[in-house]
Amino acid sequence: MKSFRRTLIVTAFAGSIAVASAAPREIPPLPTTKPGSQVILLGVDSVRKDLALTSLQRAVLRDLRDEYREESRAIVKKAGTDLTSKKAAQAELDALTASTNRRALRALSEDQRARLGQIEYQILGAFLLLDGKVQRSLDLTPEQQKKLAYVWWRLQKTASDINKRFEEGKISYYERIVELRDNRIDRSDDMLERLTEEQRAKLDKLAGEKLAI
Repeated sequence: MKSFRRTLIVTAFAGSIAVASAAPREIPPLPTTKPGSQVILLGVDSVRKDLALTSLQRAVLRDLRDEYREESRAIVKKAGTDLTSKKAAQAELDALTASTNRRALRALSEDQRARLGQIEYQILGAFLLLDGKVQRSLDLTPEQQKKLAYVWWRLQKTASDINKRFEEGKISYYERIVELRDNRIDRSDDMLERLTEEQRAKLDKLAGEKLAI
C-alpha cells in the first residue's frame, strides 16, 4: 500500500512547477486550492474500475487526458528558468488543470463524482489541507495555519532546489523524480503532525471505503 501511495502522490502533483524563492521575510499564507489533476487520476486503472466507468466515459476521459498532457508539456517546455517565468508557467498550468478538471467531472455521474472525491482524499493525505473547505471544516487555529504554511513553503523550496540540481546536471532524471516524491511524502507527514487527534480523525472520515489495489 505504501509503494502504491508513493506512485499516486506523483500522479496527484501532475502539472506542478516548484516556484518557491529563497527564505522570504514572511512565509506566504497556506493555499486554499488542493493540488492535482483529476483527469490524470481518472486514468489510473484501479480508479476507473472503482468508479465502474463505461466504455464511452473511458473514451471521453482518455481524449481529455491526452489533450491535457500535450498542453501541459508545452507549457513546461516553454517556461524559463527564472522565478518570474516559473510563476507565469505555473499560473498557466493551474488554469489548464482547473479547466480540464471541470470538463472531466462533467463526464461523470453525481455518484461517481462523490466517490472520486473520497479517492482523492485517500491519495492526497495531508495535502487535503490545501482545500479551503477542508481548512474550514477542521477549524484550524491561526497558529496551525502558520505552521502548515511553513511546511508547504518548505516543500516548494526543497523542490526548487532539487530541480535546480537537476538542471545543473548534478542529479539524474530518475534521482530527481525520487527526491521530489520523497519530499512530498515527508512534508505530508509533517503537515499531519500539526493537527490534533480529533482533526486527523475528521480528515480520515473524508476517505470513505479504501480504494482496491
